[in-house]
Amino acid sequence: MSRATSLTQDEVGILLASAVHAPSMHNTQPWRFEVAGQVIDIHLDEDRVLPAEDPSGRQIRIGLGAAAFNLRVAAAMLGHESTFAVTPDPAEPTVAARIFLADSLCPVPELATLYREIGRRHTYRGPMRDLPIPPMVISRLSRAATAEGAELHRLDEDSIRQLARTLRQADDLDLHDEDRLHERSRWIGGERADDGIPSTALGPLPTGPAMVRDLAAGSHIEGREQTAFEARPVIAVLSTDNEDEAAWVRAGLALQRVLLAATSSVLVVSFLNQALERQDLRRQVRDLIGGAWPQMILRIGYPAAAETSTSRIPWQHSLDRSF
Repeated sequence: MSRATSLTQDEVGILLASAVHAPSMHNTQPWRFEVAGQVIDIHLDEDRVLPAEDPSGRQIRIGLGAAAFNLRVAAAMLGHESTFAVTPDPAEPTVAARIFLADSLCPVPELATLYREIGRRHTYRGPMRDLPIPPMVISRLSRAATAEGAELHRLDEDSIRQLARTLRQADDLDLHDEDRLHERSRWIGGERADDGIPSTALGPLPTGPAMVRDLAAGSHIEGREQTAFEARPVIAVLSTDNEDEAAWVRAGLALQRVLLAATSSVLVVSFLNQALERQDLRRQVRDLIGGAWPQMILRIGYPAAAETSTSRIPWQHSLDRSF
């Protein structure tokens, strides 16, 4: 591309700084970026995959899709309309998404309004307040998922009880899976400078049964607090009609759009994906939502405790080349 259509260094910084704020499984941040003119490729970083817990790469691809959505939001704020292709080149299997930016004209309101939420959004692992979420807010989250080709299913009380049993099965299996526990120890707990989940961001232990995932299960965290969690959690399942690498990336786009919409409504979200990491248990969740492919399980609400975020690798360290 000609120099006239290249992004400026400042624009590249804004775009990639936004992209790396996306959520990823265990905060592995499994992305690399390549910028050519006004085209940005998001590559899978094969050194940051989770072969024991995510052998298919499904959740890793969802993280790459979330990064792609953040990039599109930042581009909209800068005035660039964007289009994208998912898994665009069979000859380059590490390219999960390719973003094409149009010439800068004026902000793109539909996405640009979400830009300020990128830095505010983070995964919350504490208890929720006992407050209902207004139906209009739930509808807004559902529309956010639909806009990216996914569907958000809010579970009723009976389905939540069934899911709770599935989660207990998953947690028990995890405690006896040495490969998963060993892999998790690389990313979970302790003091962490820029990736993984430090002990301070794990959240408190529940004092009783709770719909929450304890990522430190199997290891002791000194001084970790305990507290009661909400009795009636709000749970939703994000699904897609298809089940392949492209669908996983699209699920990530939808997930991040939902998360930013939730953040704009002062909501926080944590994940209960242990029920999706084993195929037999995932089938149980699939039955709960009527046969669509469940990609993420979200626990949504208003935070009842202080929030702690995880760090990010500087975007410059994830940039392979820019020209």
